[in-house]
Amino acid sequence: MKRATICLFVMSLIAQGNLFAQAPDVPVERQGRKQNLQEEEISKQSRELFSSGKAIKLTEVRDQLKRKTCRLELPKPSTTKLTSREIWNAARRGHVRVGWAYVCSRCDEWHVNLAGGYFITTNGVIATCHHVAQPDRDIKDGCLVAVDDSGKVFGVSEVLAANRYSDTCIVRIEGKEFKPLALNTNAYPGDMAYCYSDPLDHRGYFSQGIINRFYQFPGRRPVSAPESAAYAPTRLNVATDWAPGSSGSAVLDDCGNAIGHVSTIATFNDEEVVESTEKPDRRAIAFSTMIVFHEAVAASDVLWLIQATK
Repeated sequence: MKRATICLFVMSLIAQGNLFAQAPDVPVERQGRKQNLQEEEISKQSRELFSSGKAIKLTEVRDQLKRKTCRLELPKPSTTKLTSREIWNAARRGHVRVGWAYVCSRCDEWHVNLAGGYFITTNGVIATCHHVAQPDRDIKDGCLVAVDDSGKVFGVSEVLAANRYSDTCIVRIEGKEFKPLALNTNAYPGDMAYCYSDPLDHRGYFSQGIINRFYQFPGRRPVSAPESAAYAPTRLNVATDWAPGSSGSAVLDDCGNAIGHVSTIATFNDEEVVESTEKPDRRAIAFSTMIVFHEAVAASDVLWLIQATK
């Protein structure tokens, strides 16, 4: 077949919509201008929820973040190994964006600041980070919201339990038939780990790695508080990718269970004095990245907030 004929054939297929860069049911995420339009719609829906009183507001959140435990019926962890594609699908269905729609004290404009979370029950209970739900100082007024995969915005109706030492928080939205992730504590260094999140506004970013290690901070409890696991959280270092915007997103095992969620990222640099080639009498400090640590909250600290129902 001649080259011109091949080109015409390909163009014909494109015109008919028969060539796709992705398989059926795989979303093509919006980036750039289209993403901004989507964010504007989220902001609009959030303001409507705020005005109608269908989302928990600032003072209520501050009070409810003091709640220490809640009672929930959770799904049991799966022991069936999944393919990477199946894990992506489970992570995507369980993922939800969580954060604040708020009026800024510096400019009196509405803003939306979303991170991650994941469903842990079918009726709208979500696990995320404490620092995601904790209101910033520059929030004059606003409400907690959650956004599902389709872009639908839900008002967070209640904070069920939280712990700032372990960076865990459990909230609820109204609804049912959500796709939860089971919490699993049976994990080892070297096991596969996966993360689906929105790093630096790059929606639906899926990566895989391994569990590097488990470790524990020294107790950081207040002087008057009793000894408790609440003040000495367990952490995982995980070799998956994430960045700001990923906080609260689930870290999954190869059975599609949540073994924890994203908490922080830390980059360690090495300093080196560099001579200027253009001006030999001047020196500069160059920084090279030595290692990046991805720190996740362990599922055990999420479970610590939950009293199982009978």
